[in-house]
Amino acid sequence: MKREWIQSKKFKGVRWRLHPTRKHGVQFDRYYALRYQVDGERREEGLGWASDAENWTEEKAGLKLAQLKSEGLRLSDERRLTKEQRTIEEARGLAEAEARRTLSEYWQESYFPAAQRSKKQCSWEKEESHFKHHIGPLLGGLTLRSIGLSQWDELVKTLSSAGLSTRSKEYITGTFRRILKHAYDRRMVDDAPPSGKRVGVSGPGNNRRLRVISHDEEAAIMGYLEAGDMCAWRITRFCFLTGCRASEAFQLTWAHVDFSRNVLTFPETKNHDSRILPLTPPLQELFGGMKPGTPGENVFTKADGSAYYLAPSVFRTAVENLRLNKDRSKRDRLVFHSIRHTVATRLAQRLGPRDLMDVMGWRTVQMAVRYVHANQEAKMRALSMLGAAPSDNVLPFRAADGR
Repeated sequence: MKREWIQSKKFKGVRWRLHPTRKHGVQFDRYYALRYQVDGERREEGLGWASDAENWTEEKAGLKLAQLKSEGLRLSDERRLTKEQRTIEEARGLAEAEARRTLSEYWQESYFPAAQRSKKQCSWEKEESHFKHHIGPLLGGLTLRSIGLSQWDELVKTLSSAGLSTRSKEYITGTFRRILKHAYDRRMVDDAPPSGKRVGVSGPGNNRRLRVISHDEEAAIMGYLEAGDMCAWRITRFCFLTGCRASEAFQLTWAHVDFSRNVLTFPETKNHDSRILPLTPPLQELFGGMKPGTPGENVFTKADGSAYYLAPSVFRTAVENLRLNKDRSKRDRLVFHSIRHTVATRLAQRLGPRDLMDVMGWRTVQMAVRYVHANQEAKMRALSMLGAAPSDNVLPFRAADGR
């Protein structure tokens, strides 16, 4: 017959059951056992009979239970402290690893994948170009936590030395700022990135170019390039013949040049609209002197076969050596973008706003209106008609009621 356990009223967790026949003294022999918890784990432990050599009693069982609980708490504390120490060490290790994380690693592992998920392709592709060509080569090997104002100054100085416009510097440093802001929001760095004004790169305000390249200046530049760098001559000639943005010429591939239809296409422009232009005789002559590549290859490449991502440096050299910017103001200086401004000015003399928008790739008529200047001769002829005697070919004005 199964004997039931009797719970001690003096010591919670101490219990015993009686032997069915054997006595110890005047009472039936007792088998003592313990029940207790450590770290939420329920434990049971048998001690033995009162008749054993240990001579177990209710009081001895209570003392043993207190001892086991104390030992369990000590072990629990040791395990907890060990776990906390391990957590601290792991956190310290992670912090040390993050402290050694370079800008290039953070770009590749964290920022760029996030940008690809959250931004349009044209946006993250521009950021990729900024990092690949400007930020990464200069600062990519530095740890995130070592980047401060001196590194910002170094980047801005390098961009300025490369002859980049204020707007380009603003775009590139904007990408750099977004990378560090991403890291700051995730507690990878302690300080938020500085503003553009603080590092000397802020919006240029009115950055509209004033300089229109004369035909003589164009001939001088092209002659200089032809004598020194035919690759630079080709891409510069192309821009003079199309008025395209420099980035559009950089990204043009042979797949975008359709000789069967005599058209070329700029597929991904600044405003995200594709644009088609006819292959004019001068363009056909230009392409006729070039060896077409595969559809995915860039049309215009440097002498070493690499693609352009900046205006040819020899263009700046030509402008400097020809002294075309001597005594010119900042907005009146001749830069590679002056080619587009010049082409727009020339075309505006022959095209109306709508056609000019189509050729130059503008969405708003306001851009075209900048270039469509009034025809003084036409205004003179029209105004001269006012007050003049009506000719035989001009009917006299009559009011709506015939009077």
